[in-house]
Amino acid sequence: MRHLLSILFGAALTAAASWSIGRLLFTRLRIELRRLEYELLAGIAGAALLSFLIFFLCVAHLAYVPVFWGIGFVALALNWKFATAPMAEAPARLPALQRWIFTAPIVLFTLLYLSNSLAPEHSPDGQAYHLGNVYRFFRQHGFERITTNMYASLSQGVEMLYLFAFSLGRHAAAATFHCCFLFALPLLMFAYGRRIGKPAMGACAGLFVFFSPLAGLDGVIAYNDIALAACGFAVFYLLEIWRETRRPALIIPIGLIAGFCFAIKYTGFAAALYVMAVLLWEYVRERRRKTAVAIAIALGLILVMAAPWLIRNWLWLHNPVSPFYNRLFPNPYTHISFEDDYRHYFRTYDLPSLKPLFWGVTVHGQFGGVLGPLFLLTPLALLGLRSREGRRILLAVAFFLLPYPGNLGARFLLPALPFAALGIALAFEFSQRLQTALVVAAAILAWPSVTQSYAMPANFQITGMPWKAMLGIVSQDDFLAKNSDAWITARMLDQYVPEGKRVWTTEAVAEAYSKTKVLVNYYSAEGELIQDILYSPMGGATPTQDLRGTFPARELTHLRILQKAGGSGEMWSIAEMRFFHGTEELAPEKSWSYTASSFPWDIGLAFDRNPATRWRSWDATHPGMSIDVNFGHTVTIDRVELLGPHNEPHTAIALDGIDAHLEKLDVPVPPNLRRLATATVKAMGIDYLLTGGQGWLAQETHGDPAKWGLVKVAERGQGWLFEIQ
Repeated sequence: MRHLLSILFGAALTAAASWSIGRLLFTRLRIELRRLEYELLAGIAGAALLSFLIFFLCVAHLAYVPVFWGIGFVALALNWKFATAPMAEAPARLPALQRWIFTAPIVLFTLLYLSNSLAPEHSPDGQAYHLGNVYRFFRQHGFERITTNMYASLSQGVEMLYLFAFSLGRHAAAATFHCCFLFALPLLMFAYGRRIGKPAMGACAGLFVFFSPLAGLDGVIAYNDIALAACGFAVFYLLEIWRETRRPALIIPIGLIAGFCFAIKYTGFAAALYVMAVLLWEYVRERRRKTAVAIAIALGLILVMAAPWLIRNWLWLHNPVSPFYNRLFPNPYTHISFEDDYRHYFRTYDLPSLKPLFWGVTVHGQFGGVLGPLFLLTPLALLGLRSREGRRILLAVAFFLLPYPGNLGARFLLPALPFAALGIALAFEFSQRLQTALVVAAAILAWPSVTQSYAMPANFQITGMPWKAMLGIVSQDDFLAKNSDAWITARMLDQYVPEGKRVWTTEAVAEAYSKTKVLVNYYSAEGELIQDILYSPMGGATPTQDLRGTFPARELTHLRILQKAGGSGEMWSIAEMRFFHGTEELAPEKSWSYTASSFPWDIGLAFDRNPATRWRSWDATHPGMSIDVNFGHTVTIDRVELLGPHNEPHTAIALDGIDAHLEKLDVPVPPNLRRLATATVKAMGIDYLLTGGQGWLAQETHGDPAKWGLVKVAERGQGWLFEIQ
C-alpha cells in the first residue's frame, strides 16, 4: 500500500504543480475563462512551463528529489496565495438520460485505466527508452551527452514531467501522470462543446476518444501521444477563444503550448503550423496591427519552447533534429542508410499496398493498436463543412494529420483523433439518441475482452485490470517477470555485468529498470558499426574480393578514387586499401591523411590493416562518391588494391586522372576472423555481447562461442549473455 501511495503522490504532485503554475500564469495575464476550461487549460499551460523549467534543471544537474518537492509545494503555496478563481459559469448539463447511461461506462473505464497506469510499467517503448532515459537523468541528476541512443536525441518535453513524477513515485507515477492527460482530454472536449453551445456533441466526442482502445492504452503507459493529443487540442481550443474574443493575453498560452507540442514530439510541429496558419489568415482578412503583433509573439514563444531541444542536439550531435535529416546535417552518430530504412519502413510497413490501412488502424490492429470501429465513421465528419465549427474542426484535422504519412503507426493518428471524434459527433447532431447509442457502442467495443474478439491476436491493447499488481498483492518483480521479457533481460544484465562495463545487444532492453550500459545494435552509428564488425565472417560480407587497379608507375602526392555505379541500393565498402610499387607495398605513414565524401569519420578503417573492419559509405551508392588520400609527400605507385566483400557486385570505381586496368580477383578468407572480430569489438570498449533470436549471429555464437573467443555467462529465454575474452 505504501508503494501505491507513493505512486499516487508522485503523479498528483506533478499534476498539481503543473496546474498551480498554469493558474499563476493565467492570473498574471488576467485571462478570464469559464471554470472547467480555465482549470484544464491552465493545467496544460502549466505543464509546458514546468517541463521548460525541468529542462534547465537537467542542464544544471540540479534534478534532485528535494528540488522537485520544493517546486511542487512552492507552486501550490503561490497558487493558494495569489491565483484568482475563474469566472463562474451557468451549468450546461447533459440530458438526464445521457448522464445516467454514460456514468456506468465512464466509471468502469476509469477503474480500468487507473488499475493499468498504477501497475508496474511494462510497455515496450516506455520501459526501453521513454523511462529508460528518465531513469538515466534521475541517476545523473540531469542530462549527459548520449551519442549511442537515437531515442535520447528526440525532444523529451513530457519526459521532463515524467522525471518529476518518477523522482517521487518511480515508473508507475510517470504513467499515471500521463493518464491525467487521458482524463483531461475528454473533459476539454466537453468544455469546448459547451462553449459553442453543443454540450452533448462535446461530451459524446470526448467519450469517443476516451473509449478508443488505443487512446486508452497509450494514456496509461509512459508514452507521449495522448499528452500530445491533449496539448494539440488545447492549442485549437485557445485559438478558437482568441478568434472569438481577440484577447491579446491568450496568445501567450497558445504560443507556449504550441511550442510544447514540438517539445513533446517532433511531429508536434503540426500544432505550430496550425497556429501560424490561422493567425496569418486572420491577418490577411483584417490587416490589423494587433494581429501582426500576435503572430510575432506566438512565433517567438513557439521558438522559445522548441529551441532548447534543437540547441542541445546541435551542440552534442551536430544535428538539431537528430536522428533525422542526416543528409542535411552530416554527423558521425546516425547513418543515412539507417534513416532511409527507418523512414521507408514506417511509411510503408513493408506492405505491398496501403488499401488495408483504414481498416487496420480502426479494427484489425496491424499498425500497432486499434482506434476502435467507431472511427470507421470518420468520413462522415465531412458533413461538418456545412457549419463554421465543422469547417474549423476539419481544418485542424488536416494540419494534425500532416506528420502521419511519415509513420503509418496508429498512434500517430492520436493527435488528430479529438477532431475526428468531434466531426463524427457533429454529423449526428440531429439525433441525441444516435449520439448516445454510438457512445455505448464505442464503450462496448473498447472493453478488452470484446476488442480481443475482433482485433488481431497479440494486438497492442489493454488486456484486463491488474488490480493485484496495482495494490502490491503481486509484487512488481513477479508481475514484470510474467509480463516483460525485456525486464528479465535487464535484471540478468544487472546481475552478471560488473558496473561500468558495456554490453552490445541485438535486442532492446528495459533500460528503465537497469543501470547497465547498453548499446543496442540499431540505436546509433556505433552500434551498427559493431554489428558490421561482428558480421564480417558471414558469407558475402567477408573481405575476399580484391578490386585491383594497375597502371604505369606514377609519382603522386594525392589520389582520388571515384565511384561510378548507382541505382542498385548497395553501399560501397572497403575493408583495406593498399598501394604498391612493383612487389613492394607502401606501409601507411603518419603523414598520410584521408577522407571520404560519405561518412568520412570511419575512413581510417580502410587503412587499419584489420580485415574485420571496413569503411562503408552508409548511404546508397551513387556516382560521384569519392575517397581522397593525401600522402604528405611524393610517392611512386603502380598498383592500387581495394579489399572488400563479394556482396557488392555493382560497385564500379575509377582512379581519378589515371587510366588504370581494373580487375576483380578472389583472395582467401582471413584466418581467425571470428576471434579477430570480437577482439576488435572489445578494443572498442564492449565487454559483453547479448545475442538472441534466429539471426545468423545468434546461431553462430550460441553454436560455438569458443570459436568467437566468448564465454557464456547467463541465459534468459532466447537471449544469451557472453563475455568477450
